[in-house]
Amino acid sequence: MKTISCFIVEDDPQALEYATSILKQYKTIDIIGSTDKIKDAADLIKRLNPDFVILDIFLTDGTAFDFLSLVNDINFRIIFTTSYAKYAIDAFKFSALDYLLKPYEEKELILAIDKVKDDIHKTQYQSQLNALLHNLSDKETSKKIVLKNAETIHVVDIKNIIYAQSDNNYTTFLLINEQKIIVSKSLKSFDDKLKIHNFFRVHQSFLINLSHISSFDRRNEEIVLKQEHCIPVAQSRKKSLIEYLDKLF
Repeated sequence: MKTISCFIVEDDPQALEYATSILKQYKTIDIIGSTDKIKDAADLIKRLNPDFVILDIFLTDGTAFDFLSLVNDINFRIIFTTSYAKYAIDAFKFSALDYLLKPYEEKELILAIDKVKDDIHKTQYQSQLNALLHNLSDKETSKKIVLKNAETIHVVDIKNIIYAQSDNNYTTFLLINEQKIIVSKSLKSFDDKLKIHNFFRVHQSFLINLSHISSFDRRNEEIVLKQEHCIPVAQSRKKSLIEYLDKLF
């Protein structure tokens, strides 16, 4: 079986020793180096070209995102780790990238490693990292969300989503250019991510972007979105929707 290489960027000696002890259980993983400095990490990783990196988000001389800005061509996978429960959670979720919250259990790192091994040769990873950096760079700009299916990784401005529709365990997104993207995840998982960004679950099967509302048809109990899309409003959600609209507009 082919060996894959790993580099560790970590400034906590105990965390470094812990991760190293887990990695050594894998005969197919070769630890080719480690450092606790951002600049050293960028220089060494460019030279050593590892298959994946375990990268602590906060280091003594900067952050993981400072590191990413120093590496132009990211052709390796990253397992992010952090001790801060609240830091950048939305950014990671929107970018469809995983992170481990320290102190993590051995089984969590093993699961992340197995996922890296499965994904190591897949393309378009850079687009997910770009989405992550974009979402962290400026809170005033429109956030981007990564929508993945078997064929493509789509990086989409959430402002361009008109609505999302549930179909059992699949969700279909309609964009302002009329493009449809089907993702094999439930609508609820996207409701949790998008509700703080002006999205509202008007029906069991529909999550709408309130920025695209044209009108609310009380007679037919439908919300009319731009480009003439009529979305049913569940009776149980009608009052909440009206109250929500009153606060927004």
